[in-house]
Amino acid sequence: MKNKLFNLTQWRLAILFTSLLIIFLVSFILITYFSLVSNVRNEQENRSIALAHEEFEDHRKDLLEWNFKKSKERREWHDREEIEYKPNAKTFYFVISRDGTIIDGDETHPEVRSDLLEKLKNWYPEENEVRKLTVEIEDEGKLDILLSGKSVYEHGQYLGTIYAGTNISEETAIIRTLLFILIILTIIFSIASAVLGYWMAGRAMVPISNAFRKQKEFTADASHELRTPLSIMQSSLEVIEAEDRQNLSPFSVTVFDDLKDEVKRMSHLVNDLLVLARSDLDKQEIKKQWFSLTNVFEKLQRKFQYESEKQNIQLAVTIPTELDAYGDEEKITQLLFILVDNAIKYNVPNGTVTVSAQVANNQLRIDVADTGVGIPADHQKRIFDRFYRVDQARSRDQGSSGIGLSIADWIVKVHKGKLVVTSEEGKGSTFSIFLPIPK
Repeated sequence: MKNKLFNLTQWRLAILFTSLLIIFLVSFILITYFSLVSNVRNEQENRSIALAHEEFEDHRKDLLEWNFKKSKERREWHDREEIEYKPNAKTFYFVISRDGTIIDGDETHPEVRSDLLEKLKNWYPEENEVRKLTVEIEDEGKLDILLSGKSVYEHGQYLGTIYAGTNISEETAIIRTLLFILIILTIIFSIASAVLGYWMAGRAMVPISNAFRKQKEFTADASHELRTPLSIMQSSLEVIEAEDRQNLSPFSVTVFDDLKDEVKRMSHLVNDLLVLARSDLDKQEIKKQWFSLTNVFEKLQRKFQYESEKQNIQLAVTIPTELDAYGDEEKITQLLFILVDNAIKYNVPNGTVTVSAQVANNQLRIDVADTGVGIPADHQKRIFDRFYRVDQARSRDQGSSGIGLSIADWIVKVHKGKLVVTSEEGKGSTFSIFLPIPK
C-alpha cells in the first residue's frame, strides 16, 4: 500500500515536471519557428514587390507601344520578342497585354507556363499585393512561387499587367525540413524530460519516504508499547469489579463503567493502529489457507447476537452449509466483525442486519446489508479513508475511530479482492465483499 502510494505520487510529480518542461519547450519552438517563418515570408514578399516595381519600370513602355501598334505590327513584335529561357534563375516576369497576349518575359520552367497563366487570369494586382501559388511539375513535384505585379494604365485605360515571380521552393523545403527536425527534437527532449522528471521525482520522494517510514515505525512501536499497560488496566478493572463493585456508590459505579468503556475503546483503537502501521511497513503477516466460512458465520452470530438484541436490531445471518473460503481466517473474521459492528452501530431502532454468502464465477461474495441511516453519495468515495467519519458527532458517541473501514479495505486488497458499497441515505447500506477462489 505504501509503495503504491509513493509510486503514484512519484509518477504525478514526474508528469507535472515533464508537462511543464514540454510546455516550455514547445512554446519556445513554436515561437522560434513562426518568427522565423514570418521573417522569411516578409523578406520574400518584399523582394517580390521590389521585383515587380523594377520590372514595371523596365517594361511599362512595352505595353504603351503595344497598345498603339496595329495588328500586323503586333504579330511581328510577338514573333520577334520570344520569352527568354533562364533555367538557373530564381525570378521571372511576364508582360501581358489586356487581351492576354504575352509580349515579353523570361521564365525558368516553360512546362508550367500554361498552368501559371491560367491561375493569373482575372487577377489585377493591387498595390504591393502578393500571392503564393503552387504548380505541379511532372516528375519533379511541386513548385512554390511568390507573385506580385503592377497594372499599367494610360489616361484611365487598362493596358495590361506586368507580373513578377520568385521561386521559393528551396526556402519552403528548408522550412519544412526545419519543422521536421524541430518535431524530432521535441520528441527526443520530451522523452528525456520524462526520464529526468521521474528520476528527480524519485530523489524528491526519498526524504518524504524516510519520514513516512519513521512515522509508521513510531506508530507501530507506540501502539505495541501501549497494548501492555492497557491490558493491565483492563485486567485490574475486571479484578476491582469482581471484588469491590458492591461496595461502590452509584456515582462511583457510573464512573467505573465509563472508565471500563474508555479503556476498552482505547484498546480497540491501539490494536487497529497497530494493524494499519504494520500493514504500511509490510510487517503484517498474512497466512492464506482453506478454512470453514460456516464456522466463521456461526462465530459472527454468537458474537453479535446479544449486542443486536440490546440495540433492538434483528440480526439475520444466513449460515452456509459446509462452505469453505481461501485466505487468512483471522483477517477475514476481523473484516466481517468490522462490517457487522458498523451495520449495528449505524442502524435505526427495529432495523435489520443481514449477512449472506454465495459462490459464483470463481468468486466468493459476502454481503453485509443493513436498514440504517445510509451514506450520502458525496461521502461514499471517502469512507475507506483513514479517520474519515461521515457524522463526526454520532461516530464519536458510538465509539468509532474512523479506521475500521480502512482496515476492512486493506484486508480485502491483500486478498486480491474487492469491497463495494451500495448505499442510499435514509434507506441503508450494503457492503459486498468479492474474494477470488483458487482452483
